[in-house]
Amino acid sequence: MRVAIDCHMLGQPHAGDAGNGRYAATLVRALRATRPDGDVRALVAYEVAAGDLGDAPTIPVPAGNVARLARGAPRGLAGSDAALFHYVVPLRAPCPLLVIVHDPSFRMFPEWTDRRTRLLLNTLVPLSVRRARRVIAVSHRVKADIVTALGVDPERIDVVRTAPDPRFHAREGAEARVAERFGLGRYCLAVGDVHPRKNIGALAEAVRRVGGIELALVGTPGHRGQEILGGLTSGRFLGRVTDDDLADLYSAAAVTAYPSLYEGFGLPVIEAMACGSPVVASNRGAIPEVAGDAALLVEPTPEAIAEGLRAALEPSTSGRLRAAGPLRAAEFTHEATGLAGWAAIERALRA
Repeated sequence: MRVAIDCHMLGQPHAGDAGNGRYAATLVRALRATRPDGDVRALVAYEVAAGDLGDAPTIPVPAGNVARLARGAPRGLAGSDAALFHYVVPLRAPCPLLVIVHDPSFRMFPEWTDRRTRLLLNTLVPLSVRRARRVIAVSHRVKADIVTALGVDPERIDVVRTAPDPRFHAREGAEARVAERFGLGRYCLAVGDVHPRKNIGALAEAVRRVGGIELALVGTPGHRGQEILGGLTSGRFLGRVTDDDLADLYSAAAVTAYPSLYEGFGLPVIEAMACGSPVVASNRGAIPEVAGDAALLVEPTPEAIAEGLRAALEPSTSGRLRAAGPLRAAEFTHEATGLAGWAAIERALRA
């Protein structure tokens, strides 16, 4: 069976879709690993993306959405038995389509997107959901939100959760490398594109209240990102880093915080836990589903985040979280991702 997966966001130079890109790359590798006789190919817009896809064959497509969806993707899908796209599918395709909806926040929280993006998503995503054979949700929480926000029959939705990359694990000597590379000592790490829903302002205030710890931010400015960064009075913005550096940053962090106001999954939570970092995260969206009892879950307010940080920094709690995190992260496997993905594809072909 030949399957194509849209990976156009991998390697892009601008912010946005970082988590979607990781999801796509993991899905490609997981599908190939769980069915070696399957022909899984990736639609890529940037040559650098090939490094995240192992030995998967790639199909070049234009970076621009219109050119990619209208011309590049339909041509690239020739000979495919099925194809998976994120949010928006091509208007024409030579094979059955599945659409991956990472979350319907554009419908639930319209204030978090600019007017143009909001208009496009509200127009094209419902159309794509209707045209696709099956809908893939990245968590059970997202499945429920898709049903509510987009009116999709739950019987048409498959849940395919992702898994952390094997590079994310506790690393010996990380503290020394982080000190040398970034000049950081005792710090709270936050990972993700800088965006209103990431709640960075509340986290910065919480870190200030705790004291004795520095805030380190990893990511790229997204919608209103520069405005958010400009409003911070403290903290270090590290920008993009390599995965090896990110694994070191997780491993060396006194605590990792993820106080997002809503997430469809929350991959940094799993990555941090896999590296043995104590995690304080919000109790919103799919984060409780992902974190289980291996993180401290709090209301996303400065007061509650600060209280969570203080607790996570206390030695006995820190030790418990450092032990529980890798065990929880290990429950999210590439095998489970691949098997769930193939099951969704087979249901689409039978539809």
